[in-house]
Amino acid sequence: MTRRRHSRQPGWAAVALCVLGHAMVLSVVAATQAREEYLGGDTTVVDDGPTAFGRALANLDQLRWNELRAGKERFHRQWAQRGRWADAGSCADCHHHDGRGPRPDAGSGLAHLIRLGHGSPGGDPVYGVQLRRIGDGVPAPASFDIHWQETPHRYPSGEVSTLRRPAVKVTDLSYGPLDPHTRMSLRVPPAVFGLGLLEAVAEDEIRRWSDAGDADVDGISGKVQQVRDAATGRVVVGRFGWKASNPSLAAQSTAALLADLGVRVADTSRVVGRGSGVVEWAAGVDADAARHRSQIDAGDLGLLVGYLRGLAVPARRRWTQPAVRQGEALFASIGCAACHRPQVVTGKLPGWPELTNQAIRPYTDLLLHDMGPELADEVEEGVASGREWRTPPLWGLGLVPIVSRGAGLLHDGRARSPEEAILWHAGEAEGARERFRHLPPRQRAALIAFLDTL
Repeated sequence: MTRRRHSRQPGWAAVALCVLGHAMVLSVVAATQAREEYLGGDTTVVDDGPTAFGRALANLDQLRWNELRAGKERFHRQWAQRGRWADAGSCADCHHHDGRGPRPDAGSGLAHLIRLGHGSPGGDPVYGVQLRRIGDGVPAPASFDIHWQETPHRYPSGEVSTLRRPAVKVTDLSYGPLDPHTRMSLRVPPAVFGLGLLEAVAEDEIRRWSDAGDADVDGISGKVQQVRDAATGRVVVGRFGWKASNPSLAAQSTAALLADLGVRVADTSRVVGRGSGVVEWAAGVDADAARHRSQIDAGDLGLLVGYLRGLAVPARRRWTQPAVRQGEALFASIGCAACHRPQVVTGKLPGWPELTNQAIRPYTDLLLHDMGPELADEVEEGVASGREWRTPPLWGLGLVPIVSRGAGLLHDGRARSPEEAILWHAGEAEGARERFRHLPPRQRAALIAFLDTL
């Protein structure tokens, strides 16, 4: 009979191993917790000042620096020779410090735009997909003013807050009245940081989140925006724009250059798919511009897209505070995280290893959701109805007042705070809104404190 031999080990060694093992577990836990502040994974930068949205990816290859600078120059370039109509002279005019809206001291002229549409793509037969306010050698199409109407809101616990909604008055229509069937949608320019990470999210992942028929009967029925990729002819997932009308940053940039600046990109129809209305409108209303030499070629567009892909997400702040932790748990428990998905791992974006396989916290599912009649704009884009909007990412939310002072939230800027934005939620989000309304004041404050750390 043989005995198993066990090596003799001093008692102190066993204790040391135990302590070492416990320390290793604690270090792993600490590392995992520490990564909670890195909303953009390894690309995250630490900046809580006015330039927080304009920093390059933390892991950016140094060989890209010159390309990024060249792209930034095009983002800030004032285009002297545009098409006949425009809303601004440069991308930076509407995205100050890469954030929401223009410079805080620039007035309200560039803080909003008006999207035009019907029940089908194409916009207004005369004014196109956007009611623009600058004419290049011709009368400007129109102007508009916004007046805010305020209404009180009372919580079940008795506190009173104020909600506001915009009332738009269009004046000085230079080319006749709008078509009777044209609908207007007031929009604000969104922030442009972190877009490369969203572009790197795999299509299959977004489709997997979709539940258009609400099969799980949870009241949330997000659906995928379907757009045709002009380069391949395939129907793909839309992910950029308030209604996710563009599938890529190249398409989104091309559409913005044309609609906002009147700058035509070479081979527009190969970048922006038909169905968004931009190409159809450009071929008709701006037929004279189509005959002119393109003001931006594929190389310029590539540099501009590279700049947008290279903009990082800022890290969270004060995220370990007990009230913030409580607010984060409440955010999930009342249903906000059903659409504002906290975590996702990016796929592979060709040519951009910096953005590949990043564990990110964007707080969006990139899907379309019915937000109810109060936020409806009656403008359809792709498969999105007038009531449906893409879930906006929440990263950087707490820094909006610092980077873009005075910029409002939601698609039309009506909400002056995250709390006000929540109270406007309806449709699929009505249940989460009502649960928020019925929270005790201290818990509501904790949830808002959590949002402020993003």
